Amino acid sequence: MEKNTLQLQNISHRNSDNFVVEIDQMSIAAGEVVCLLGPSGCGKSTTLRLAAGLEAPDAGQITIGDELVAGEGRFIPAEERNVGLVFQDYALFPHMSVADNVCFGLRDKSKAEKAEIANTILTQLGLGRYGENYPHELSGGEQQRVALARALAPNPKVILMDEPFSGLDTVLRDHVRDETLRILKERHTTTLLVTHDPEEAMRMADHIILMRDGRVVQQGTPAELYSEPVDEFVASFLGSLNRVTAEVEEGILKSELGQVPWPETENLPKSVDVLVRPEAIRLSPPQDESEPKAKVRLTRNLGPYSLIELELPSGQVITARAASILTPIVGSECAISLDRRQVFCFA
Repeated sequence: MEKNTLQLQNISHRNSDNFVVEIDQMSIAAGEVVCLLGPSGCGKSTTLRLAAGLEAPDAGQITIGDELVAGEGRFIPAEERNVGLVFQDYALFPHMSVADNVCFGLRDKSKAEKAEIANTILTQLGLGRYGENYPHELSGGEQQRVALARALAPNPKVILMDEPFSGLDTVLRDHVRDETLRILKERHTTTLLVTHDPEEAMRMADHIILMRDGRVVQQGTPAELYSEPVDEFVASFLGSLNRVTAEVEEGILKSELGQVPWPETENLPKSVDVLVRPEAIRLSPPQDESEPKAKVRLTRNLGPYSLIELELPSGQVITARAASILTPIVGSECAISLDRRQVFCFA
């Protein structure tokens, strides 16, 4: 097993709110950034606290590298696990300078060694000139980077981050996330990041672990969860969906959006809901009377792309997404075709 790996196996834990987390298998490889994703109250933060050693599991094993840190009658507390922690509120010490905050977790180091480590990592994070400042003198993004520097300074086996970007405004959040990811990758840091934001998870993660009601629903790459969801919950949590009714024939789903080949129709009822991502809907000028069509009701330009409200012949309204330069005129009629890869149907 590689040195910087984190594994949770056969975990069962009831937290103080009487909520049960059960995880059969969760594994993070060395140097990976893995996002633990899910709605509020699904058990993400409890899972992170178990990995950190802030709580002990009722059953199961947790391993960091080749060391068992919880399970089989053994429990190593957080301060002895050599893990870095970054929380939503950053938890910086207001009475200590930035450099002293970064040095706080360094043990068995001389004053000169601590100063060198703090200066090196602050410089890497673009904060080299702020070592003597205090946290309240920094912006939110700078405070977040100080918290990351403090977590990285002891060269931990694993970094655990709990909603670290949620307190930042939208423009700053994107910049800080990208910079944080660059640093984690440059340092080959094994990272578990908790978030409720699907866009953040897809932007940051090598792999996503999606949780619901204390259990893992699906694990995989961002592309796998987005394009190959195991159920409707996964499909809807990772992105917007239109829902249309389709009639089931052998190998085909027929709806107002057209016919979709679907080999697995033997287990479906005669009528089903088909889930269609907005970007799966392709619009073009009508060419043939037999083409499925829709009327453009409203368009909203969001910069690089537009959201297009379409009214189907039945009166149902759906949403398409297209590049802004391809935005149709309100009131016009468009022919519809579908990208099969972004159409889902679950028995």
